Amino acid sequence: MRVELRFLSWFGLASALSFLTASNFVALLNQSLGDTFGSVFPAIPFAALLALILALRWSDLKEVLTVEGGIASQSATRLVGLVIVGALLALRPITGQTVETSGIALVLTFYGSSLVMNPLTRRFMLPYAGVCAIGVGAPAFLQWAFGEPLAALSSNLSARMVGLAGFPVSWQGTQFELISKSGEVLTGAVTPGCSSIISVTTFLGLLALMHLDLKKDLRSTAILAIAGVALLTVLNSVRILILLWVGYEGGAATFYGVHNWIGYAIFLGFYLAALPIYSRMGRSPLGFYPGKTGTP
Repeated sequence: MRVELRFLSWFGLASALSFLTASNFVALLNQSLGDTFGSVFPAIPFAALLALILALRWSDLKEVLTVEGGIASQSATRLVGLVIVGALLALRPITGQTVETSGIALVLTFYGSSLVMNPLTRRFMLPYAGVCAIGVGAPAFLQWAFGEPLAALSSNLSARMVGLAGFPVSWQGTQFELISKSGEVLTGAVTPGCSSIISVTTFLGLLALMHLDLKKDLRSTAILAIAGVALLTVLNSVRILILLWVGYEGGAATFYGVHNWIGYAIFLGFYLAALPIYSRMGRSPLGFYPGKTGTP
């Protein structure tokens, strides 16, 4: 019972401090993803997998909470945690300006709070905290760096698919125009936000978490990562093809109604297919996984 109380106290206080340093993260995330996708669905797979990892690694976490000493133990680690949390609290006006900086602050505050309250959790938490912090910030950078080329690639692939499908859509770069069967004119553009950036970064983030937890070798993970990025880029063009066909058949209302969920359905199908493939791939010869703590 003592271990369970320590866990609940740690998790509750760390979560409270995290949302104190990033109090507007949920609102910013909802606005950012809602503007492009209509919901915050892309955040759900990360939260669900992290909860599952925590449940599966309970025995390792329990070991940490059992063997750790009193409040005076691991003083240097606790001090590092205090510095992290204090710095993020001081920087709250700056980190709260964007969803990326706010999300990174939330993850790092949770990790810093963990160092203060349960220093040995650094062995358990550091890899996951690193992946999550990178996962929050990476989409914005990748969209800035590669969004336009990927949008152009998606448009080009989609135009070729539409040509094979045989319904009329006119393209000018990333912009498209079609006339539905009812005579309604539908125009739009494939923007960097509509490229495969979100799907790719979500998949790579989930793959990194699975790599840590399933003890897979780096070669297997790299192979699936490369294949996944290529396939998701093609599937994004398939998504655009479906949207254009729906718009041609049913008009703008149907187009935008499908737009808000079709990408999630395609990604979910892809991810459920990738899971069993990855589970059968090679394991790390070192047998390392971050939850294994051993005796301190």
